[in-house]
Amino acid sequence: MDTLKNKKNTKLLLFMCWLVYSTSYIGKVNFSASKLSVMSYFNINESEIGLVGTFFFFAYGIFMVVNGILCKKYNVKYMVFTALMVSSAINLTIPFIPKDYFYIIKYLWLLNGAVLSILWPTLIRLISELLPTNKMSTASKVMGTTVATGTFIIYGLSAVYSKLNIFKFSFFTPAIIVPIVAFLWLILYNRFTDISKSEDLATGQPENTVSNKTKISRNLLIIIIFLAVCAIVTNLMKDGLIGWVPKILKDSYNLPDYVSILMTLMLPLVAVLANFFSVSLSGKIKNPMLFEGGLFLFGGLMILGNIFALATKAMIPSFLMMTMATFIASGSNNFITSIYPLSMKGKINSGLIAGVLNGFCYLGSTISDYGLGTVKVMAGSWHAVFYVLLSACGIVCLFATALLVINIKKYKE
Repeated sequence: MDTLKNKKNTKLLLFMCWLVYSTSYIGKVNFSASKLSVMSYFNINESEIGLVGTFFFFAYGIFMVVNGILCKKYNVKYMVFTALMVSSAINLTIPFIPKDYFYIIKYLWLLNGAVLSILWPTLIRLISELLPTNKMSTASKVMGTTVATGTFIIYGLSAVYSKLNIFKFSFFTPAIIVPIVAFLWLILYNRFTDISKSEDLATGQPENTVSNKTKISRNLLIIIIFLAVCAIVTNLMKDGLIGWVPKILKDSYNLPDYVSILMTLMLPLVAVLANFFSVSLSGKIKNPMLFEGGLFLFGGLMILGNIFALATKAMIPSFLMMTMATFIASGSNNFITSIYPLSMKGKINSGLIAGVLNGFCYLGSTISDYGLGTVKVMAGSWHAVFYVLLSACGIVCLFATALLVINIKKYKE
């Protein structure tokens, strides 16, 4: 299939894909950003509120895999538009839920996860099909900033809303912004996908460069399985920290809600740096096992350092350790969901790999919210949570080491 040759259309394509996914995050992580206010308003504990995130991540992860498989058949233009509009409607509904009906929220957030899972594999498929191979690195950098951008915006606004005691505006905000972006996508779609002598992606017709029946080699399958394990640990740590750091800071150091949320803004900022770091590092370390194993070795050391910092009530060192652990997990996430899938352009459906691996990422996210919240409730302290994260990092390092040793032995033979 032909690719975009017009530079303006190339930039517009990347900008719109970036804008759509960044905006979707405002209506996705706003619940986590408002977690402290929601807990106070509905009078619930960590385990109860964690269940909402678990419902979301479960649906998001499962349907991410499904959408990764089916995205080749989608009408891209209208599927993306529909997903954004449904998410907007759900966010608009949340503020009107009565205090005695909190349980309804988890089902609404389940639906939100299902519809938003359409976006990532579909957008990666679109980018992979329309951009030339030499633009894949740029695409990885651009799309790698989306999560951090959306998270930073809504966490910043949520801190303001919490201070003003109007936390429900965290849900009204995406209900207003997301439809604007959805209609902008609808209006501009035909312009930034205009390619002469090529099929119109809006029809849902598959490209000719990669067969849907592409045979996956044994080595590729091993790499995908390894990255799937890494994906679980990556989001267990990334979303676990971003979601729970405000509560950790409040419980450990008696900080006001809005201060805890403001400090957490550092996490999505370092995630942007992690995106560029991972793109640069992946250019030097081509082996996925060595890449991920090295990241999680360092990440595990940061978690271990935080355990000691929490024990000594050292707030600044503790926060810096959690920030660096988020940096590592964010870099890993970008490699798994963006860099690696886009690097497979022309070999296998990038949207499929992105969808499957991102699905495993959100299996980790599913565990991070309810699972880590429950660990804290049962153990009575946050130390146990970090021992869980430390063990998870150790598993990745052992798995990576085992695969590297096996490969070295095969090479010598």
